[in-house]
Amino acid sequence: MIKKKETLFFIKTLLAYIFIRLLAFTFRFNYLNKDLLDKTKSEHGNYIFSLWHQNLIGAIISQMGNPHAMIVSASLDGDIVAKPCEWLGHKTARGSSSKKGMKALKQMITYLRNGFPGAITVDGPRGPRHEPKPGVFELAYLARTPIVPLTVIPRKQYVAIKAWDHFRVPYPFTKFDIHFGQPIVVKKEDKEDGFTRLISDLTQQMKQSEEMISEKFHENQLIT
Repeated sequence: MIKKKETLFFIKTLLAYIFIRLLAFTFRFNYLNKDLLDKTKSEHGNYIFSLWHQNLIGAIISQMGNPHAMIVSASLDGDIVAKPCEWLGHKTARGSSSKKGMKALKQMITYLRNGFPGAITVDGPRGPRHEPKPGVFELAYLARTPIVPLTVIPRKQYVAIKAWDHFRVPYPFTKFDIHFGQPIVVKKEDKEDGFTRLISDLTQQMKQSEEMISEKFHENQLIT
């Protein structure tokens, strides 16, 4: 019985990897504000991407060939995400706010200090949608690494409206619009304030990026 479960899990994981790989060959990318990301990396040595959970596929594919470290749930479902990411060259720290959170945090700090940029779905793993949790700010503070808001939206997509995050699945042969926001540096006073100001700043930046992309490149499309 255990062998059967392991086999089914491997098949699901392999199919997820193949799916991402095949899709990636068909995509094109429109990078916006890349000079700002280059400047952030030059000035600070590293960065942590913050992204909405619904943009996960686009974020992973748009950074193929540029390994990032990311936190992935320690659950069995998380394995289906973690393995393809690792096969694509990314680093994973397994855990969440409810399970092995401290272990994942320490692993992420190690990755960041060793030169790997990070990426965090700030409203994951279960929402509420578009509401950043404080974990990314705690990580940025401890690792002394700035947060860079990342918005990645496909021009043609399927949106899973019934999912908590309105997950975006890009159509083959579509183009992605990718926007890098202003870096957010976390200071001691921000930690003492519970990151209240920074949560508002990050939310506003990511909202404005989505609106800008919608108005400029996605006319007559609903961006959710």
